[in-house]
Amino acid sequence: MSETTSILVVDDNQANTDSLADILELKGFLVYVAASGAQALQILHEQPVDILLTDVKMPGMNGLELFRETRQLYPNLTTIFMTAYSADELIQQGRMEGIKAILDKPLDIHFLLTLLRSLKRINSIAQ
Repeated sequence: MSETTSILVVDDNQANTDSLADILELKGFLVYVAASGAQALQILHEQPVDILLTDVKMPGMNGLELFRETRQLYPNLTTIFMTAYSADELIQQGRMEGIKAILDKPLDIHFLLTLLRSLKRINSIAQ
């Protein structure tokens, strides 16, 4: 990961992405936002990021489909799911396929920040 960790937040609820982006930027992260899986892929094509933080249930491309696509294109991208549906089949499949973490909505911001910082430290050591 770079000195400043970059995060792509993907959620079809603009209020969620806006407030989460504001918090993460205040904590020193470089944040990009997307309202759909397709828009996220476009951003990733133009601007590589360190962490993908995506909602699971979205119209069009869901979070699992986005994860599968990004895993093929960007195998080192760390992906975290956000969801309001803890027992959903998509989430279970994501766990089996390598999602790094699954966070319940509403997000516990303190836990999210701790997780992001630990991922940054782990990836810094691995480089």
